[in-house]
Amino acid sequence: MARESYSEDRLLFYPGAGLSPAERQRMDRYETPIQELTVDHLVYSMSRQIEANFQTFYTVAEEVVGEQAAQQIAREIGRRYGGRGYATLLAAYHRERRGEPRMMALYQDLVHAIRGPKHAAALFAEYDDTTCVVRRRQCIYFSEDNPGNGKYTEAFEAGCFEGYVAADDNLERVDVIRCRFQGADGCEQHWVFKPAEQRRPPEPSPGGPDGPQ
Repeated sequence: MARESYSEDRLLFYPGAGLSPAERQRMDRYETPIQELTVDHLVYSMSRQIEANFQTFYTVAEEVVGEQAAQQIAREIGRRYGGRGYATLLAAYHRERRGEPRMMALYQDLVHAIRGPKHAAALFAEYDDTTCVVRRRQCIYFSEDNPGNGKYTEAFEAGCFEGYVAADDNLERVDVIRCRFQGADGCEQHWVFKPAEQRRPPEPSPGGPDGPQ
């Protein structure tokens, strides 16, 4: 399987990833004074807030509407969340509904790179002629502090995968090989595309980017 060339750039780093556990705990307890804040502190904190927002929603939704309805809501949020993001990237390359494994790898790498150090644990995606593979040890949609909410992580991700398939006529399915919500020590998902000869090809570009170089 292949990776994009940027995955070999050893100069790349991720703000927030280098904070020590003690420094992260200081941030979580609001013990870091404002004059000591760095970019690493800010990126770590914003990523942590994304994770906390998901967990708060799951807990409150279950208390207000019950577990079954809360799972339905989580699935629908995932469907819109995943589908819209992937469709936006395809549109940027004038490939609406006409993806391929490399396009999915580019999308996965981009969104995992911009949502914080924990999400960046999924870098980098691999791909071949029919499949894009993402592996990771950590996930911002799953909380080690609240593993009981894993059922909502499962529903959210199932919705995301539905959204991906709906956004791309060339994508057949997404296979979950293992995931944190199952109790595994990491996640692995496979985005499986139709064979190349059965895919809808991209339409001629009206201008702008023609696709990844």
